[in-house]
Formats: sequence, structure tokens, C-alpha cells
Amino acid sequence: MIWSLRRRLIASLAPVGILLAALGAVGLAVLWHTGGRIDAIIKENYVSVRAMDEMNERLERIDSSFQFALSGREGDAKAQFAANWVGFESQFHIEEENITIFPAEQELVEGLRSLKTDYRARGERFYARPSGSPDRRTDYFGKPGLLSQFSEIKTVIAEILRINQENMFQARDEAKATARIALIGLGAALALIGGLLFGVTWYLLHTIPGPIRLMTEAAQEIGGGHLDREVPVVTHDELGRLAQAFNAMTRQLRVYRQTDLSRLLRAQQTAQATIDSFPDPILVVDIDGHVELANPAARSLLGVGSSATWIPPEPLRQPVHEALTLQRPRLAEGFDQAITFQTGGEDRSYLPQIRPIRDANGDTTGAAVVLNDITRFRLLDQFKSDLVATVSHELKTPLTSVRLAVHVLLEESIGPLTAKQTEMLLDARENSERLLRLIDHLLALARLERSSSATKFVTIDPMSILERVATEAQGRAEDKHVEMIVEKGEPLPPVSGDPERLALAVANLVENAVTYTPTGGKVTLSALAADGRVVFAVADTGPGIPAEHLPHVFERFFRVPGQSAEGGTGLGLSIVKEIVDAHHGEVSCESTPGHGSVFRIALPAGV
Repeated sequence: MIWSLRRRLIASLAPVGILLAALGAVGLAVLWHTGGRIDAIIKENYVSVRAMDEMNERLERIDSSFQFALSGREGDAKAQFAANWVGFESQFHIEEENITIFPAEQELVEGLRSLKTDYRARGERFYARPSGSPDRRTDYFGKPGLLSQFSEIKTVIAEILRINQENMFQARDEAKATARIALIGLGAALALIGGLLFGVTWYLLHTIPGPIRLMTEAAQEIGGGHLDREVPVVTHDELGRLAQAFNAMTRQLRVYRQTDLSRLLRAQQTAQATIDSFPDPILVVDIDGHVELANPAARSLLGVGSSATWIPPEPLRQPVHEALTLQRPRLAEGFDQAITFQTGGEDRSYLPQIRPIRDANGDTTGAAVVLNDITRFRLLDQFKSDLVATVSHELKTPLTSVRLAVHVLLEESIGPLTAKQTEMLLDARENSERLLRLIDHLLALARLERSSSATKFVTIDPMSILERVATEAQGRAEDKHVEMIVEKGEPLPPVSGDPERLALAVANLVENAVTYTPTGGKVTLSALAADGRVVFAVADTGPGIPAEHLPHVFERFFRVPGQSAEGGTGLGLSIVKEIVDAHHGEVSCESTPGHGSVFRIALPAGV
């Protein structure tokens, strides 16, 4: 009959378990018995020993009280006599309740009761006599007297103490003998169990680990890709069946590998052909920065090849690192985020799109890098900006002449005007002013978008910007009867920036505030330092901006519907945002309808 692995393990370990259970039961019984004997020693004899010691001490003090009385110390002697009899009686009562040695201890206690009763009565008669009476000496030293009874009582106490101590020693010896026998028995049982355990261990080590070791080695080789390895079947139990199942699994894995390799190869070829069809540079890197896929455009532009370690160029190094380590994508959208590479003897502009690649568990496995070629669109945008600047500049010269002619006509220096003519000329002047502001704003935007017109940073006093803008806008504010206030607070740290452009940004905010503030209102300019930044603020008492329009106020050509009869261009706030972004700052707006608006520009403090 072939025994299964389970039956062999049970048959091997059952005797050890039975012996351990028996050994544990015997050990518990011995401990219980030994503990009971120790408890008996304490309960039966130790209490009596303590009581005898205490009674002996009290008896000595009672005897001393008689001697104190004979020497003339009557007050101390009586107090000592009374106090120690209380303790003596208490300990005698304990001994009466703890008689364990029959009949010897019981007879001694009965004799002690008679002696201590007579002794106490004689003592009370002693103290009943007058102090200094010669009868007291007779009571103490006579035959029989207090002194002789004192000796008898001490003898009885000593005898009770002796028999209890002997009983304790006898119980101790019995406990030692029991423990010695138990120790010998437990030692023999442990030796037997040790031998049996050695035999079981030897048997199991020669029948179980061998097949398991062979299977472990085979699994390691298969994990390394050697799917031809099989495990020899040396037994017909569970381990043998496991080896047969393992060999069947490796055969099936060999079949799967052939199928998966061809499928994987087709998928890789398809992926490579797909990215090769795109004209823009595309590459895929793994978590360690090795290039897994790259199309011809990427290989030509970046000089990379598949399976090569790629060191990204400086503009891409940080975004690629963040995509691989923090799963943070970089999706460039504006021309200001474009990067430039020189290829074929010309500069080409690209918008980088970098996305992390995640597995089913959300872990990063790599990153995809796509460089969208925007060279043509950037050239078109530059052409548009140049065209707008040229047209605006060309329009500004004749428009200036038209404005001058309108002003001359309105002054009636070349002849009087009718009411209708005046009305038409006023309308023409208003429209020419509006057109001039539009042209100025278009020119400002064109200058901001030109790469040749880069921002030049110098150290600037924030208050000088506010005072300059307030002075320039004072005339227009007075024409509208709007109060202009410049608040001066604590000294401010300097900021770094282009003074002309910052002044233009603040001036656009002030112009906007004056435009939308009704007659009798006020515009307040202020600046303060907070959290390492300098914050410029322009507050007005105009109608405010509804909450649904606040997200759009910095967009080009956006105007809040129906707030001012004065024609605006919708470009002033977008120019402010362009300037503030170039200074690495932030612009924001807070407004409540009916309570005015506050525009803030926050710039980094310091040079």
C-alpha cells in the first residue's frame, strides 16, 4: 500500500505529540502537587511559627513591665502591661484557629490557655497592690510567682514553635523528594522524545526535502527562461503528483511561449510602424530612461535609437523626470512654451507633449514624448504680429492728423459750427480716440509678442510706479470728477522688472478703473508686501463685475456687457496679463456687483 504524504506526516508526528501531551499532563500534576505542599506548609505551620514569635515577644514585654513597676516606673509599667496583653491574646487566638498537629499541638495549646489565664490574673493582682508594696516582690519572685510562670509559658511557646518548625521541615523534604522524582521522570521522557524527534526528523529530511529541492531548482531555471527543464518523478504520493503537474505546466508554457513570442513580435512591429507613420518626432522611454520606441523623425532630431539610454536635452530634462517619477504630464499649448532645435541648417519650433505611461495598477512604466512641429504656425503668428504692428503704425499717423483736424474744428478757430456739426464732430472725436486706444493696444501686444522685444529687468521702487501712473491719469480722472488716491504705507522692498512695461500694466488697470467708475466715485492705488511678494492693488467704486464674467476678464477683446457707454477695446486687461506673466507674477480680480472691483498684481520681491 502506498501511503500519502499526509498519512506519513501524521504517522511520524503522532507519537511525538502523544508523548508531549503525556509529559505535559505529568508536569502539570507534579507542579500542582508541589504547589499544594508549599501552600500547606505556609498555611499549616508558617502561620503558627509567626504567632509563636509574636507571642514570645509580647510575653517578654509583659515580664519587663513587672520589673519596671518594681523599680518605681508605675505609669509606664501599667501601660506596657495592658498594651502587650492585647497583642498576646490576638496571636493566641490565631494559634487556636490554626492547630494542625494532632494531638500534640492541641494539648500544648490547651496547657498554654490555662497558664496564660492564670498568669494574667496574677499580673492584675500584682498591679492591684499599692506601688512600693513588698507583696509585689513576693508575687513576682515567690514560688510559684510571676517569674516562674513566665518561664513555663515560654517553655510551652518554644515547644509549639519547635513542633511546627519540624513539621515544616518534613513537608519541605517531601516536596523536594517529589520534585526530584518528577525531574528524573521528565528528564527521561525528554530524552525519549528527543530520540524519537531525531528519528522523525531524519526520516522526513530524507523523504520530503529532496523532491522539493529538485522542484525549486527547476522553478528557478524556468523563471530564467529555461522552459525545457522537467522534474524527475521519484515518488507516487502528493509530491510525485506535484512533479507530474509541474512538468505538464512547463510543457504548456513552452507552447504558450511560441504563441506569445509571435504575437508580441507582431504587436511590436505594428507599434513601430504606427509611430513611424507620424511626421512629428515620437519616442517612448522606460522607467530607467532607455528608449523603447522611436520613429525616424525622433532619431534624426534627437539622435536616439531603440534600446539606447537617452539623456533628454535641457528643455525636456525636467518634464521627462517629473513624468517618470511623479506621473506629472507636460502638455505645452502656447508658443511661449515652445522649444527650438536646429536641424537641416534651420531652426524649428516644437511644442512638447510628455505623458506618463501607467500599468493596470497605476504604476509608472515609462513616458511618451511627442514633439509637435509648430514652425510654420509660429512663422504665421509672427507674420500676423508684424502685420498688425505695421498696419497699426501706418494707421496711427493719418489718425493723428484726423484727431488734430477734429480738435481744430471743435475749437471754431476757422469758423463757427452749427449744433449739428458740433454733435457730429464730438462723435467723430470720441470714435477717433477709441480707434487710437485700439491701435495703441494692438501695438503694445505686437511689441510684447516679438522675441526681439524681451523684458529687461532692473530694480524698481514699487511706489514710484504708482505715483507715475497716478500723475499721468490725474487729468482724465478730474475730467470725470473721479477722485484719485495713492495710499502710502510701510516702506516696500524693491521688485525686479521692466519699468515701462510695469507702468503700462498698472496704467491699463487705472484707465479701466476710471472708465467704469461713475462721477463722484474714487480710484485707490496701493501696494503692500506679503509672503515674499509685492502686491499692487487698484480699487474702484464702479458697478462691479458679475461672478460669471470674472474668469474671462483677462481674455482678449472681452468686455463685460452693458457697463460703460465709453467704447473700450477689450485688450487692456489681456495686455496686463501678458506683462505680468513675463515678470513671473500673478494678476487677479475680486469684485462684487454694486460695490466696485479690486485688481491685484503680485510680483516677487527682491532683485
